Amino acid sequence: MKLLLLAVAVAVGLAILFMPTPENLTPTGQRVLAIIAFTVALWALQVINNGIAAVLMMALMIIAGVKPPDALSGFSQGSWWILAAVLFYGCAMKSTGLAQRISYYILSLFPATYTGILSAFFVIGVILAMGIPSMTVRTAIMVPIAWAVVQSLEIKPASKGSALIILTTVEMAVIPGVGLLLSSLNGPVIQSVFQTKNLPLSYFEYAAVMAPPTLVICVLIIIANQIVLKPESPLTVASGFARQQLRGMGAMSQFEAITAGVVVLSIVLWAMPGTWHPELKFLHQPSFVVGMCGLAIFGLVGIIKDSDIGTGVSWTLLLFIGGVFSLQTVVQAVKITDWLGGYFIPVALHLTYNPFLLIAVMSLSVLILRFIDPTGFIVIPVLFLPLVSVLMKAGINPLVVVAPMTVASAPFFLSYQNFWIAMSEGLTGGRAFTGKQRFTAATTYAVIVVAVLALSVPYWKLIGKM
Repeated sequence: MKLLLLAVAVAVGLAILFMPTPENLTPTGQRVLAIIAFTVALWALQVINNGIAAVLMMALMIIAGVKPPDALSGFSQGSWWILAAVLFYGCAMKSTGLAQRISYYILSLFPATYTGILSAFFVIGVILAMGIPSMTVRTAIMVPIAWAVVQSLEIKPASKGSALIILTTVEMAVIPGVGLLLSSLNGPVIQSVFQTKNLPLSYFEYAAVMAPPTLVICVLIIIANQIVLKPESPLTVASGFARQQLRGMGAMSQFEAITAGVVVLSIVLWAMPGTWHPELKFLHQPSFVVGMCGLAIFGLVGIIKDSDIGTGVSWTLLLFIGGVFSLQTVVQAVKITDWLGGYFIPVALHLTYNPFLLIAVMSLSVLILRFIDPTGFIVIPVLFLPLVSVLMKAGINPLVVVAPMTVASAPFFLSYQNFWIAMSEGLTGGRAFTGKQRFTAATTYAVIVVAVLALSVPYWKLIGKM
C-alpha cells in the first residue's frame, strides 16, 4: 500500500513537471511546483514521516536549480528559532504539571452543565494558548481531560453529548491561539512572510486585528455546537471530578512556579512596544532571543533535562516547519508568486469594491485549499505573498489580508485536514464521536468563520485597518 501511495505522489509531481509550461512561469518555477505537488501528496497520503518529506523536498529543490541558501533558508530565520524555543515552553508546562493544574482549576470553577463545561474549556484554551503555542500540545492536554469528564459524568460514548464535549474541546484547543501572534504555529509562518515582504509586525497590532473576531468565533461555536449537536438529555450529575484531580496534585511545586514565572515574563517581553525610554530599550529584544533565554533558564534549573532535548518536542514538526519556511523563500526566488499573482490579483482587484465579499471569498478559498494542503501552512505564503502588495494599495492592512488564512485554517470535514481532530480520535479510541457528528461540527465551524470574518469588516474599518 505504501508503494502504491508513493506511486500516486510521484505521478502527481510528474504530471505537473511534464505539462506545458504555463505563461509567465519559468522552467525552474515549474520544477519547483512539481516538487511542491509531490511533497504535498506525500504529506496528505502519509507515505513517510512529514519531517523527512520536508527534508526530501529541500534536497529536490536544490537538484532542480534552487540555490542552497534559499532551499535551506527556513532554518536560519528567527521564526524557526522562536518556534523551537516556545515548543520547549509547552514541554515545560506539561512536564511540570502546570498546564494540567491550570486546566483543572478553571474546570472546577464552572457548573457541571454542557454550557459550563464548554465555557471552561474555552477559558482553558485561551489561557494555555498564551504559554503553549503548539496546538498539538494543547490538544494533548485538553482532550484527555475532556474525555475523563465525559466518562466521569457517565455520558454515553459516541452520543451527541460526548461528541459535543470532545469536538468543542478540540476547537477550543486550536482556535483561540490564532488570536495572538505567538499563540499558534501560524505565528512564526506569518512572521516569516511579513519579513519576506519587509513589512512591520507587532504583537499588539496583531492582537487588535485578530483577537476580537477569534473570540467571537469561539463563543458562537460554543452556542451553535449545542444546537447542532444537542445532547439527548441535560446533565444532572453533580461532578467534583476537577476538584478531586486538583487535590490529588497537591501544592504547586517549585518547578511549576519557575515555569509560570518564565512564561509570564516572556509574554510581557513579547508584547512590549518597540519604542522605550533609552534606559529600557535593552528589554525589547526579538521574540526568538527571549525564547532562547527562557529555554536556557529551563535547562539551568533542570526543568528541561538532557533527555527532553530529543524527546520533549516534535523534531518531525520542526523539520517540517523549517521546510515550509524555506518554501516561502523559494517561491519568491523562482517567481512563482508573480505567476500566481497573474491569476489571484485580477480577482482580488475586482472584489476590492466590496470588502465584505472579498473577505468571504478569501475565507472560502482557504477552506477549499485545505483539501489539498493538509498542513495549513502552505496556504499562507501561496495566497499572501501575491496579494498583499496590491491589496495594500487598495487600503487594506496586511494583517486583514492574512486574517482569513489563519482564522479559517482549521476545517475538519475529513480527518486528514485537521491533525488535532485525528489526534482526538486516537486519544479517545475512536469512541467519542462519529464521522457524521464530526462533519456537522465542521460545517458549523466553516459557516461561523466565513460569516464572522466578513462581518468583521466594519470593526477593521473602525480601527483604521481598512
